Amino acid sequence: MSKTIKPIFICNDPLVRRVLERMSMRGEEGIEKYGVTMEDANKPVPQWIDDAQEELWDAILYLEKIKQSFIS
Repeated sequence: MSKTIKPIFICNDPLVRRVLERMSMRGEEGIEKYGVTMEDANKPVPQWIDDAQEELWDAILYLEKIKQSFIS
């Protein structure tokens, strides 16, 4: 990424701060990659639903992989 943004998060929970920081950086990466903010992104509703489903399917696979790693 060409410019570094240091967001300030006011929160006493370090876990929440880390998640917010990662979300912020992901947003900046998306703007750089797609040239538009999520607010300004324009897709048909079915495409938004498909994108969300694909992200959730990936998350389920990641969780299953982690679960198997601790069970085996």
